[in-house]
Amino acid sequence: MRVRQLDGHELRSMLARPDQPWLQALCLRVRNLPTHPDSRVLIAEEEGHPRALLGLRMHWGGGGHLRRVTIVVLGVDPAHNRRGIGSRLVRFAEGLARINGCTRVEVEADVEGWEDGRCWAGLGYDGTEAGLLKVLRSPVQGTVA
Repeated sequence: MRVRQLDGHELRSMLARPDQPWLQALCLRVRNLPTHPDSRVLIAEEEGHPRALLGLRMHWGGGGHLRRVTIVVLGVDPAHNRRGIGSRLVRFAEGLARINGCTRVEVEADVEGWEDGRCWAGLGYDGTEAGLLKVLRSPVQGTVA
């Protein structure tokens, strides 16, 4: 399994492929995200075939500090569902947040129902009145001096 960032050209090319309606629907949703650096589109591939897609909105603050990351799109190829592919993408997105010094990952309401909502709790996301949220441990927390 390979996870990588998808660029705009690849996204447009995937939109032109009617053989994978699950992927086309996700691509239509992520094409409305703002451009880099305010968003990222991640894809999980297996043997060169797309298996899952995740769209992130990056919320930058003053001084180039990443305040929070919001997962706005997440979907898995129905033929490859329940294999942990979506969870890998979520963990990859959390890694991007950590690398940029961010410890807050939110999930947009449209995505909360992914896998009937069961997977979010297993990944450490808690429901709040505003939706699902995970506070990541910073790399320095838990280290011994």
